[in-house]
Amino acid sequence: MVPVPDSRPRLVPYLVSAASVAFVGVAAYALTRLVPLPHVSIVFLAAVLTSAALWGFWPAVLAAVLSVAASMYFFYAPIFDFRVADAQNVTDLAVFVVVAALTSRLAANVRAQGLEARRRQESLTALLAFSEALAESTSDADLHATVIGNLSPVLGRPIHLLLPQEGRLAPAAFSAAAGALPDEVHAAASRVMDGGEAAIPGWRLERLVAAQHPVGVVASKEPAPRADADYRRALLGHAALAIERARLRREIAEARIKGQGEALREALINSVSHDLQTPLAAILGSATALESLEAPGDRRELVATIRDQAERLAGDIENVLDLTRIRAGQIAPRLELVELADIVNAALRRKQKALGAHAVEVALPPDLPMLRLDLFLMEHALANVLDNAAKHAPAGSTLRIAAGVHNGAVVLEVTDEGGGIRAGDLERIFDPFYRGAGPEGRPAPGTGLGLAICRAFVEANGASVAALSAGPGRGATLRIRLPVPPGAPVEILTDE
Repeated sequence: MVPVPDSRPRLVPYLVSAASVAFVGVAAYALTRLVPLPHVSIVFLAAVLTSAALWGFWPAVLAAVLSVAASMYFFYAPIFDFRVADAQNVTDLAVFVVVAALTSRLAANVRAQGLEARRRQESLTALLAFSEALAESTSDADLHATVIGNLSPVLGRPIHLLLPQEGRLAPAAFSAAAGALPDEVHAAASRVMDGGEAAIPGWRLERLVAAQHPVGVVASKEPAPRADADYRRALLGHAALAIERARLRREIAEARIKGQGEALREALINSVSHDLQTPLAAILGSATALESLEAPGDRRELVATIRDQAERLAGDIENVLDLTRIRAGQIAPRLELVELADIVNAALRRKQKALGAHAVEVALPPDLPMLRLDLFLMEHALANVLDNAAKHAPAGSTLRIAAGVHNGAVVLEVTDEGGGIRAGDLERIFDPFYRGAGPEGRPAPGTGLGLAICRAFVEANGASVAALSAGPGRGATLRIRLPVPPGAPVEILTDE
């Protein structure tokens, strides 16, 4: 760990500087007894340079001042007096002061550069060790412990690491004996995570950011001695990147597992669906043949039930196969000019039996423009809409099919008098296998594929579909907006 400089005043450098001046003074006095020295003050530069190199500029200044005082008092006449009688000695002292100041500054700068280089080396070594420890973490718990262990000496103790979990910021790890995080600190950390500011007495909150994306918050108490700001930021940046990498690895692993599961499910559904078509066709053929034979009434009802349920199963298998085609990207619409009435009539014939218990009202203006669509796909999409409406509307209710031109598009609406759709389900009903709640809170009947297939087929034709409802018990409307080909005569109206 990089040592943290102590900002408190220290007397040792100044005492040592004074002692060095005294030592040099004694040595100079002994030397003058042996050899005459015309410029004895130059000897004291050794004490000044030593103080500057070891302790910095201000201890060197003290050494220079004491050196001048010692030279005046002990070596320049009159002896044992701070007055200097000889002008040449005054010049000598002035030159000494200038030289001492310059050399002290140079020596102090060299010392500062050396200390800075050593500090940077220690910082880089510590960051490298931190990065290696993060890379060696084999689990989220190991990663969090490494982050806590390296941040605590810099930010203070105790320390809490908070990370997003299920849409909210939650404590993920903390240092030993940290205890529970106070609620007010937790709330403040959430504000910091969202980019706000929060001040809690006695606590420090640091946001972890990776690639300009917040990944967590560190809350620390009892701050450590003042650390280098660059090192602290680098340490927090390394921690943020490691946490973000761990999150991405987790998401990639989950996506890979999910993708493998989806591929297996698709293969299974595709295989089973195709395998079911042959025996189902035989069942339907046999049931149809039995209906044409003379048989007692109860047997005829059983045969009719077999045929109806087989047809229902055939429709479910067809939906599954359609979904497989959609996910495999095998929808290739063959566009041609068609009339909307042809699509509606074909869908009604296709779902005649399912709509048998309902009254169907159709209101199509005779002057609707021709549309460039895939007839089969749009017929299939509308048939699924009608089938869905028939399932959710009570027997004897009315289904309404209406169309009109609005804002340059033909709008087709299918309205039922069923249980309606909750506001939160208006988009979700188009998700595969999603079934909204029925009248008693149970899942609605069906496989949840009809509207998903409808949206895929509609969007493949360059159109759009949306669900509207005034709420539970107030019916629902499926609105399909069909583009009008360029050049077709269109009456531009506004939405109601």
